[in-house]
Amino acid sequence: MDKIRILNLKIPAKHGAYEFEKDKEGLFELDIEMHTDLSVPGSSDDLKDTVNYDEAVSLITETFTEKEYNLIEAVGETICNRLLKQYPIQKVRIKIRKPHAPIMANLDTVEVELTRKP
Repeated sequence: MDKIRILNLKIPAKHGAYEFEKDKEGLFELDIEMHTDLSVPGSSDDLKDTVNYDEAVSLITETFTEKEYNLIEAVGETICNRLLKQYPIQKVRIKIRKPHAPIMANLDTVEVELTRKP
């Protein structure tokens, strides 16, 4: 299966389970992988035959920032559902990293990964 990837999309937002996390924006990092057949756009060389990356990034960013979620798992689920509804993709995988997670440990980031099919 062919894939379209959007890597390390950085979006500021106020997501978190604790109220103090919603006081100021943190920078989240997202990787999105969309599985789809790219043979038609590969032959046609026409944007209408594939996922428009600009539109996909706008949809992801709008979904990520339209409300304050307690869990990045929840916003990830919403993004997966919207991408599957909007585009002819067979599978979507999203990774969301929260490097500023309020955890008292020596770590680089926390990350959730969701994989969904229609």
